[in-house]
Amino acid sequence: MNVLDTLRLEGSLQSRGLRAAGRAEDADVALLNTCSVREKAAQKVLSRLGELKRAREEGGKPEVVGLCGCVAQQDGATLLARSPVLNFVLGPGRIGQLSAALDEVADGRRVSITGFPETEDYDSHLIARGTGARQYVTAIHGCNQHCTFCVVPYTRGHEKSRRMEEIVGEVRDLAAQGTKEVTLLGQTINAYRCPTTRADLGDLLGAVSAVEGLWCTQFITSHPAFFTDALIAKLARARRLGTYLHVPFQSGSSAVLKWMHRGYTREQYLELVAKLRDALPGVTLSTDVIVGFPGETEEDFSATLDLVSQVKFGQLYGFIYSPRPRTPAARYGEHVAREVASNRLARLFAAQSVIQLALNQALMAHRVEVLIDGPAKRGSGWWQGRGPDNRVVNVPAWKGINQGQLAPVTITGATPHALLGERVGDQGSAA
Repeated sequence: MNVLDTLRLEGSLQSRGLRAAGRAEDADVALLNTCSVREKAAQKVLSRLGELKRAREEGGKPEVVGLCGCVAQQDGATLLARSPVLNFVLGPGRIGQLSAALDEVADGRRVSITGFPETEDYDSHLIARGTGARQYVTAIHGCNQHCTFCVVPYTRGHEKSRRMEEIVGEVRDLAAQGTKEVTLLGQTINAYRCPTTRADLGDLLGAVSAVEGLWCTQFITSHPAFFTDALIAKLARARRLGTYLHVPFQSGSSAVLKWMHRGYTREQYLELVAKLRDALPGVTLSTDVIVGFPGETEEDFSATLDLVSQVKFGQLYGFIYSPRPRTPAARYGEHVAREVASNRLARLFAAQSVIQLALNQALMAHRVEVLIDGPAKRGSGWWQGRGPDNRVVNVPAWKGINQGQLAPVTITGATPHALLGERVGDQGSAA
């Protein structure tokens, strides 16, 4: 969601005739698009503002500095008053008003534009998408769940779904321009309801996955409590639906889940996993986990490790609990010591690494279709892509390899975090 918001901001700047600068310190306009889900991300904002202040004092640039995103919504007015380098703040619900903010600055005013309007002109045609074959499309903004650890309802507002017709039209336009994979976005995307037809996520995916020219459709992020039997049945019928599904469980302890206000128990989550795997054979599940939540005991954490062992996730994103402003959990007692939480996170990653390696090794000699993204971090002569299950596949380059190309690949090797492959019919010679 932050990536797509950044592309919206970039597109708005381009519509005013601006072009990208090599560094913020050389720019006429510098925007910080911020996240406040975890404390560390928010702290980086203050550090970066200090760097930009020094750059302006030394060289006069950037001339205009704007703070955008969730930190702008959460602390923007305070930071505008405290930080002289800032010219404006713009909340995530007001991205469409970037041009108006710049006009205000041009007239000599410092402004704070936050909050969540009842209606919003999304201006999807202004998104600076580039030529990537994978694209994001927003389906629903905000969240109504108020999990006790989460700041999102306060920084991104409550749920507001886009019209299904509008979303499908945006996807059609992308497919016509060469997009092969579309990922629908929402903080709680399976709460989606079209405001005019009341169509749900299953109906939306059915319509999107039928768009000609698409190779694959994905969606993130799901909430376990919103997977109804009817929705699961619709997912099973959708064409071109990827085999990757992100279903955060956050904790394997029912007691901790209750403190988190997640709306399900450990047993209900495991029952959901069984239903999803029955309806979607071969699905690769990924998840989010928080360790060190206030009151989490060693027994609670052991329940998390046990759930991870049972489910065998293809990918896992783990985080140490971070208290956030306005959230109920920030006022909870029984805080877990940082060194204890760090140890638990390390143990979680170690257990998951063993699971991922085994799952990836089981794919040896399998043939998969991969969408090529570009040169790999692995080194010269290697390119990277992903299959419908979202696993990274590194392949030796071949003559004529291009970003956005679909290629049949045989899996030849595996690590915990990536697969190695070779194009079918290719001898692996570098381009």
